Amino acid sequence: MRSPVSRNPEVVRARVLDAAQAEFMAEGFAGASTNRILERFGGSKPTMFRHFPTKRALFEAVVARIAERWRDAVDMTGLDDAQPRAWLETFALRALAWILSDESIFVGRMAIAEGHLFPEVGETYRAVAVDPLNAMLTARLAQWTEKGLLTCSAPQRSALAFFDLTLAGMVSRKLYRVEDSFDEPALAAHAALCVGVFLDGLSCRSRAITP
Repeated sequence: MRSPVSRNPEVVRARVLDAAQAEFMAEGFAGASTNRILERFGGSKPTMFRHFPTKRALFEAVVARIAERWRDAVDMTGLDDAQPRAWLETFALRALAWILSDESIFVGRMAIAEGHLFPEVGETYRAVAVDPLNAMLTARLAQWTEKGLLTCSAPQRSALAFFDLTLAGMVSRKLYRVEDSFDEPALAAHAALCVGVFLDGLSCRSRAITP
């Protein structure tokens, strides 16, 4: 028996996306079946396709929802920013935990395997998650420079360098399964090391460097 489906459009949309994400993560885009998604959803086909008219639209919406979850995972609201090192370590650890989650890694694998077929998916992920995270860090680096806590002549470029240093390598290791140490202590140690390396180049006690 099918479970009752809410009449609330947002609830219905969330249930469809839950079903679609489970199917895409299990089978990839090419192997995913809209019939199986419908079974997982438990509602009617007209209801599902009223929200998402194509399999491609479902896939893009799943990626967008995964990307949007960084806002909760990397919420820095209310965190004391008086000490750059402590703020950056917390920021890096939260960003690592989010980007190394199974659903974010799924997006990475899809980008490698089928990204050429879905350029809009990469654009969505960048616009919804990557650009806002970069903007957050860029603003923070600029503020610390204004306060004399850092010497950072190119905050946006430095923010990109920080993400390359702290996130890119760990994502590659997980994507290609070359390392299994992704528990919180390992991630915290990695974050602390990377923040230390990063700040060595921006410290007011060092010669100014433009990364």
